[in-house]
Amino acid sequence: MDIDLKLLHHALVLAKHRHFGRAASALKVSQPTLSRNIAALEKQLGMRVFERSRRDVTATPGGDEVLKMADELVARADALANRMDLLRDGRGGRVRIVAGAYIDDIAVQPAAIQFIRANPSIHLEIIEREWTAALYSLMSDQADFAVFDVLALRDMPSLRVDSLGLLQGVYFCRAGHPLLTLSDPQPADLRQYPLVAPSMSVSRMSFIAEMDSGARIDERGGGVSPSIAVSSFRSALDIVAGTDAIGLGHATQIAEGLAAGRLAQLRLPGIPSLPAVEMGVAWKRERTLPPAARAFIELIRKRVRLVQAAESTAIPGPTRRPSRRA
Repeated sequence: MDIDLKLLHHALVLAKHRHFGRAASALKVSQPTLSRNIAALEKQLGMRVFERSRRDVTATPGGDEVLKMADELVARADALANRMDLLRDGRGGRVRIVAGAYIDDIAVQPAAIQFIRANPSIHLEIIEREWTAALYSLMSDQADFAVFDVLALRDMPSLRVDSLGLLQGVYFCRAGHPLLTLSDPQPADLRQYPLVAPSMSVSRMSFIAEMDSGARIDERGGGVSPSIAVSSFRSALDIVAGTDAIGLGHATQIAEGLAAGRLAQLRLPGIPSLPAVEMGVAWKRERTLPPAARAFIELIRKRVRLVQAAESTAIPGPTRRPSRRA
């Protein structure tokens, strides 16, 4: 059976918009053309993919299965076309990156600015995701490479992993938080307040297990979710600044909030060591990274080195603590 990828793409867009008119507009084709294309696809498949009504368009049960496979096929076809572009022109084409919430803010976005300035014709796609979603995006060919916590990837033979080194984390809260009145906060004190952070690899459970009573393991995704799970560090920053939630981040990410008096670093003698994460770049072993992707990775690596060098000076001096417990 020969199936036209263009027809599969049109079906995916129709499934997204659930309306022929809106889907046709998104595809920049006429509505009759889209209707004919969907009918042609259903004829090729020998089954109805969509149920039509006056109000909307929905996939049939069999159509759901078709759309799942179509999504993978179209993604792989796009990846092939992109790689051919990059082979013809190392500075053109498209580079697709999925980044974990912390490293996106710390290194990927600053490196992207440099990369775009040097390669104005590049088509760059950066997706910020929490750990399990980032891994899924990589494995389903939605990204050329991923930049995130790589500890749990060492035993995955299908991936190549290139370490960027360790980044040291810190716990923080809003200025005036009740925990700042304690001279020696213990895990039991911390558990009175929710932790807000992106979901992380189950291998990092120790970072939050003792201090977050709401932490849980996602049985389906295999990650660990704190009491308040967010998909970006900036969301966590805003929530911490406006509530009694506790945050986890890198010193450079909270330096501005500390200087402005909105945030405070939590010094926790009851927790023996601060969390450290090995960040790295991962891509499928069967793939060859194009020159443009390798150039971007090198900029990310340089940015990480700058951040590592700034770790010891990003927070000026210890946070003041009174000598009593509440």
